[in-house]
Amino acid sequence: MEVEKEWWLNPMANDIHETLKLKETKMPLYFSRSPQMHLRRYVVDWLAVICDKFKLCTTARHLSVYLLDYFMDKFDIEEPQLYLVAIGCILVAAKYEEQEINIPKSTDLNVYVNPKGYTAWEYQQMELTLLDCFKWNIGLPTPAHFVDYYITLSVADDQSNPETCKSPVHSAKTKLYIMKYATYFLEISLQDQVYKEYSPSLIASAAVAASRTCLHIKPHWSHFMSKVTMFALNQITPVINIMLKTHDMDEAAAKDDVHVVPMDTSTTTVTSTLKLIPHDPYQTPCSTPTLNETTFFMGRLS
Repeated sequence: MEVEKEWWLNPMANDIHETLKLKETKMPLYFSRSPQMHLRRYVVDWLAVICDKFKLCTTARHLSVYLLDYFMDKFDIEEPQLYLVAIGCILVAAKYEEQEINIPKSTDLNVYVNPKGYTAWEYQQMELTLLDCFKWNIGLPTPAHFVDYYITLSVADDQSNPETCKSPVHSAKTKLYIMKYATYFLEISLQDQVYKEYSPSLIASAAVAASRTCLHIKPHWSHFMSKVTMFALNQITPVINIMLKTHDMDEAAAKDDVHVVPMDTSTTTVTSTLKLIPHDPYQTPCSTPTLNETTFFMGRLS
């Protein structure tokens, strides 16, 4: 499922969207049964930091988290090895979504793990384990694969509506602001496993509607967007409410100037660059444990 860059601008965009929608109906089942679920948030935050450090695209970041979630759901992984698994997910996702020049090198990734790091062979074995787990079908659609298409159509719909029609310059700014908010909402969707209950296209739809709500753009979700996405407003409302609640909490925390000091680690300090509220972003701390073991071990969950 290699998708053309900026496919939403392609004349075949409708067909590509239908293919993505079909692909998401065939995604693996998620049971939320990982014994390491309590560590998921820390690992996902750390993974996002690494993706930021190497300037990986949004789809690579989201795909790496999706691979991590499904892999953790199938195996009982020793806690010290979770970050090796996360790096493996980053490498696989980057090789699928990025240009070759942007794919991180194992020597560069070693800076962010234990002092000894891992060998190229160990990284390769981790990648092969992941590919075997997914039977080489790693083209999982994520919310990031849908959101640009939905934003583009929502702004185009505003342009065609006499009540909401804006000048081209105003529309460009509107699209930019919607994109900033939608990026934020997709980011928080990675952090909370509750979003695993919903399909990627539904999460993307909710992110666009929530963004329009924050920006006071009406309608928040038009009949046209319901038709395009195949989701009526009442279907995405539960996810919109979750997103807006998190937004309110983040905004309140920012106003209170709440800062959490990251835990000390024996590895290189990495500052998270997760994007939170678009107009006043602040950083989410991450935890980077020391990986003392170099032997990868896991047990398949029954």
